Amino acid sequence: MKAGLASLLLFMTLGLSLQSIAAGPPEPNIRAAYKMILAQADANKDGKLSAAECLSIWKDKSVAQKNCTFWDVDKDGFITEAEYVKQASSVGRKH
Repeated sequence: MKAGLASLLLFMTLGLSLQSIAAGPPEPNIRAAYKMILAQADANKDGKLSAAECLSIWKDKSVAQKNCTFWDVDKDGFITEAEYVKQASSVGRKH
């Protein structure tokens, strides 16, 4: 199941990257992706991903750490929908 979720995340990230070249991915798509991730990885069903929940998605812990750190914008140990939307919206954009 975790390998499937990691594949889903990779696919979604690739899709987001390709879509975001011009105007960024549509926000409803980003929110839907976050909800799909929560459905699989949010063990305590609190509506956000803890560091442990995020890290459990990947087998390769160095990849896990890099990805979880990227999504946790405020570095509080949780990935919220707002953080996910902010980061996904920025993927592929030049700053």
